Amino acid sequence: MARIAAIDMGSNAIRFYVVETGGDAPYRVLENIREPIRLGGDVFLKGTIREENIRKAEAAFRRFRQLLKAHGVQTVRAVATCATREASNADLLLSRLERASGLRVEVISGDEEARLITLAVGKRIPLGKKSALIVDLGGGSVEITFVENGRITLADSHNFGAVRLLDMLSSAEEDLRSAGQLLGEYMDLVGRKLSRRGNGKKASLFIATGGNIESIAAIPDVRAEAHPDYPETVCIQAGNLRRLMEELSGMSLKSRMERFGLREDRADVILPACFVYHRIAELNGSEEILVPRVSLKDGVIQEILEQAKGAEHLLDLREQVGVSCREMVARYKLDQKHTEKVADLALSLFDQTEALHGLGKQERIYLEAGALLHDVGYFISMQKHHKHSYYIIANSEIVGLTPTERLIVAGISRYHRKAVPDPAHAEYEALPKKDRATVSSLAAILRIADALDKEHNSAVRSVECRLQNGSLFLRAVSRKSCRLEALGVTANAAMFRDHFGVDVKLTIEQEG
Repeated sequence: MARIAAIDMGSNAIRFYVVETGGDAPYRVLENIREPIRLGGDVFLKGTIREENIRKAEAAFRRFRQLLKAHGVQTVRAVATCATREASNADLLLSRLERASGLRVEVISGDEEARLITLAVGKRIPLGKKSALIVDLGGGSVEITFVENGRITLADSHNFGAVRLLDMLSSAEEDLRSAGQLLGEYMDLVGRKLSRRGNGKKASLFIATGGNIESIAAIPDVRAEAHPDYPETVCIQAGNLRRLMEELSGMSLKSRMERFGLREDRADVILPACFVYHRIAELNGSEEILVPRVSLKDGVIQEILEQAKGAEHLLDLREQVGVSCREMVARYKLDQKHTEKVADLALSLFDQTEALHGLGKQERIYLEAGALLHDVGYFISMQKHHKHSYYIIANSEIVGLTPTERLIVAGISRYHRKAVPDPAHAEYEALPKKDRATVSSLAAILRIADALDKEHNSAVRSVECRLQNGSLFLRAVSRKSCRLEALGVTANAAMFRDHFGVDVKLTIEQEG
């Protein structure tokens, strides 16, 4: 039996979760604590977290440390979301929490939130052969995720969470019309993002997560019903949500608390939450909303369990990263045939030269992503497109990659041509030493793969590698002479030779 903990430091509260797991059986919840510390109330109005709330967070983390010890927890992951991402004094908060508890809190991006929430949802509602729109409304942001056949194809984070919206309203008693006018502009943006998927395609399932929708589902007037196909999931009719929204808009904060048994920090945000969920249901044409009663903390736990499976987890991660990168290939209108061929050749070279680079499955994912996106800079300009590729990748959301990992992929793409990595390059020098070595190794491989498709015509069918007497012999099988490819490999072999200490010698065999 193993004991695992997750801490979710959100905009409206901090959540602490301890579970016990063993074998393939569902995990058992040992602790599920919610500390009502509204960090977003500070950040969204003034940009910083006030001292009073930092001290409350410190006290909470000290209690968490004691509970972790009491339960004998072996693995813990603490994450922070929108409020901490935006706070100007986030570094101060995080350092004080670490000193108070010994726990290091990881600030995650919006797309990482979306991925983890989708991971949790997938354990309640099978997503393998379905299209689903997953909406998670937090205090500071709303994560909107489109899933097709179990893979995320669109992940957007919008800065209009329930606490932020509440702060923008003049009071918690704003009527429905006033709230609607304010929220309408935000929802128009969501509609445009969803419609860009083309052909007006709608998701077959609309799934809502987060504390707000769970509180809504618990209100008797909403008449949530157990879903017949998905255990532990309830279903809300969009019409019932609309009627609740109209009722709430005419009630005072005190009346909401008394009538529906809501906490004060839920009663004030429930109206904007209703509006967001109902409006997105309308945009998707959904008459019912599924509530699987999972949240970010469940996704964190599930991620830890998946990582324990090792290779199986990395295979799943590779597929998700690949889907996200290929979506970028389509969005930026790249030469898809070329990107796929370069990725195929790069991975073949990687697999056959393991003795040289000594890298593993995680780095293989980085190489594939870099190969698929190496020409994305063409979207800005053909001139210096490798530098533009770095900028686009570094500043894009790639589901499955952390911000640090995106910088590695951006570096691999940056050095697929022209200058080699140099300490004078600020972005390269800013990487940790281990990551700099990874970028150099994978960029050297990518240069050879890109050269083997210099004419963008997929003439090279395959490549075989043989390391002998200090040289790497490449045997490429092609449907034509490939003279430009041969010249390209010769011109790009210097980085490979300098980095790995071996010469590259290419032989091209033309198919009969």
